[in-house]
Amino acid sequence: MRVVETAGFYYPNSTGGTEVYVSALAENLRAHDIICTVAAPSQTSSHYFHQGIEVFRYPVPEKLARVEIQGRRPPPRFYEFENWLVDQGADVYHQHSWTTGCGLWHLDAAKRHGLKTVLTVHMPTNICLRGTMLFEGSAICDGVIEAERCASCWLQSKGLPPTIARYVAKLPEGSGAISLVPRIGPMLAAKALASRRKADLKKMACLADRVIAPCKWVYDALINNGLPRQKLTLNRQGVEYKPLNIRTKKSSRTLRFGFLGRWDPVKGIHIIVEAFKGLPNDSPVELVICATGLQHSQKAYFDKVRLSAALDRRIRFLSPIDHGQVGSYLDEIDVLLVPSQWFETGPIVILEAFSVGTPVVGSDIGGIKELVTNAKDGLLITHDSVGSWTDAMCRLVDDRELLERLRHGIGPVRTMSDVANDMAVIYRELCC
Repeated sequence: MRVVETAGFYYPNSTGGTEVYVSALAENLRAHDIICTVAAPSQTSSHYFHQGIEVFRYPVPEKLARVEIQGRRPPPRFYEFENWLVDQGADVYHQHSWTTGCGLWHLDAAKRHGLKTVLTVHMPTNICLRGTMLFEGSAICDGVIEAERCASCWLQSKGLPPTIARYVAKLPEGSGAISLVPRIGPMLAAKALASRRKADLKKMACLADRVIAPCKWVYDALINNGLPRQKLTLNRQGVEYKPLNIRTKKSSRTLRFGFLGRWDPVKGIHIIVEAFKGLPNDSPVELVICATGLQHSQKAYFDKVRLSAALDRRIRFLSPIDHGQVGSYLDEIDVLLVPSQWFETGPIVILEAFSVGTPVVGSDIGGIKELVTNAKDGLLITHDSVGSWTDAMCRLVDDRELLERLRHGIGPVRTMSDVANDMAVIYRELCC
């Protein structure tokens, strides 16, 4: 069996969670006699191999017209992707992103050419305009796309006061020529944007033979938006490598908290820096931050966090590490902090921490609370409460026996081999 796996970003240009997932899935599917080729957009066309998997980078220009960004017209040179896809003679097309460079046009092309189609929803942005699944920035959302409600929430994320945002969201969707006015036009188009997201979700459901949810909240949100239950499958994430046996850490007076993730406000680095600074100065603690993926758009955030941490010598910032070094990093810290300020579909780093016996303190939202069991293998904290994060850290510093109980409370960890086993069944069911 041949399968094309596509993603909006891929190695070596990008090293996010979806890239880790796709690479490991393709590798583990070999054990099932399933040959995978990965395709992802890039500014230039190229072919290469990554970890033994063939990769095709099809061209998508950096600058796109508005109609292309909105998905009303395929991106330039789309025919190159479509021609390549036809030449593959694949049985299954599995898409892992929903972006301009890897979106509904690509899924539609696979469907038109007779491939069985699978789509995995890895990001909350596939459902939520705001991108966090937090209604008006704080309340847990059920994910139901309602044009007026979603438009208001999105407008507030762009800086509009709630009262004004709710009023603008009530305006009719058709705004005529005024929609072209800079700054004002996009605001008036917010309701139409939400309606388009709902329509795109329905189209996706028609084009995909199977939709994969990597966590329960995604599954529920898709059901809430009317996707047919028979098309949906819950297939949770796994770690790329075989989990190690839980080991006994060497006793150390200094308790090491760690963070591993992207430089992005939604990852909540600012929350744990402020919380850590609230610990007594004589506490035997250290915060080791290993953040990756610094983009120009995150430079202001990076500078703000580094400035905030500058006067506390207990906070260290490491250079980015390769994914192969993740296990060693997680093994060297005592507790992993996952202060996400949005709904994660994982993150995989939690499973990676558990695989080396490191407990997790994480935000009590989204996929995190599906992976961490409070007071058993970690602690769950109100995501945006700096004081609660400080209290949790203090609790672990003062009660080392609690830390040991959490460490030994870690159970079996799901692997990407398990994920591939389940995915192979799905592929074969579609093709039989």
